Parts: sequence; C-alpha cells; structure tokens
Amino acid sequence: MPDHTDARSRDFGGIADIIYDDFDYGAHRVTGSASEALDWIGRSSLPEEDKAALRVFVARFPGIVFHRDEAALLDHLERRNAVVLPSWLREVRQVLSGPGPEVQVRLDFDRHNPPADHDGNDYDESDSDDLWYEDNFFGYRQDEERDLLKNGAECYPILSATTSVNYLLAADLGNPDNRHIVDVCDEDVMDDLHDGRPGTDSVSSAFVSYASMLTYVIECRTEDGTVVRALDLA
Repeated sequence: MPDHTDARSRDFGGIADIIYDDFDYGAHRVTGSASEALDWIGRSSLPEEDKAALRVFVARFPGIVFHRDEAALLDHLERRNAVVLPSWLREVRQVLSGPGPEVQVRLDFDRHNPPADHDGNDYDESDSDDLWYEDNFFGYRQDEERDLLKNGAECYPILSATTSVNYLLAADLGNPDNRHIVDVCDEDVMDDLHDGRPGTDSVSSAFVSYASMLTYVIECRTEDGTVVRALDLA
C-alpha cells in the first residue's frame, strides 16, 4: 500500500481522467450486513455522537449492503484528485461510508435546509425532497472541475444531485478541522468567480458531520430501481 505521507507531499500534475482510472475500487471497498456494520462502528474510535448517528442509519436500513473504504482507496483518491482529505473524513469512511457507490439516496430536507441555490437558479425549494443524490466521492471529473470546486469553493465532493445545475454535499478543504458537510451549487461558484467574489461565498454548512448527514437519508434507490424506505418512516 502506498505510504500515506508520500501521497500528501508529492508534486501533483493534472488529475487522472475518471474514465481511464484503472484503480480497482471494488477490491478496496469492504461490504457487510447490518450486524457487521454495527460491529465496525462499535470497534471504531469515532466520537460517540458519530457512532450513535451511524447506528441510527444502520437501524433504518437493516436490509441493505453497507460499505466502508480501505485506506488504499482513500490514498488513491488523494493522488488522483491532488487533494489532502480531512482526517475526520478518512476516519469515518473507513468505518462506514454508506450504502455504496451504486445506490442513490434521498434526504429529508423538510427538517433541514434546502440545497444551495443562493443566486436564484432554476430550482424550486419545494422540490428539494425530490432530489436523488448519487455518490460523487471519486472526486473531480477533470481539471476544470477541480479548479472550480477545489480551488474556487475549497471543497471535496461526497454526494451530488443534478438538475439544470449540480448540487453538492461536500467536505470543507479550506478548513480541514471543520467536520461539517457543506452545501454548494456549482453554478453559484461560477457566478461568484465571474463577478470577482470568492467561490467560498456560496458554500454553507448543511450537516454537522458525515454521520449526521446519513441520519437524514429517508430512501435508498438501488441500481435496479428498487426504493428502500427508512423503517421508522414507512
């Protein structure tokens, strides 16, 4: 496995195109049942509030397959995207990353803020609960996207929902000690930069932690279109 310190210190060039990325992601993702996921959580050194939130997520979706990342996968993503992932994000992803990269999730924004849309883009806040978020943890698709999101908004994508614009739930790279999941719309960042404002002006806090974000998941949709609703919301 590559040395993590070396991965953080080496001089990066352009990012690897996701289409031609031949890293074996599947070989470095661990899958398990609900009972196995609870064991991962119990044996972890996560803060107790994170453990409690992750247990809520597992209890709501006991029949799905749960995933966690190995360190080698996270090391590869750092090299591919030319970023240093916050230590808290690496830690939680190695305990429980969620329902897996092929599963889309819908979050309950009725009891939270709607997705970012600070500049009045073509989006109706009443539709926020209809957004299906997909895995975006592979990072930036090309250098232009990295320049916009990493350099402009100082964030690393985790989940994304695309309508006429791209809504992201992301990690704050500008302040790696900030454990909040942030909310950002890529078009807002473009508008900020075009108008001479910092792209971070359109970044706002969405959830207090990664684990907390998972407690707002109310439905999971698998590759075959099957929708699994959280047990206590059925």
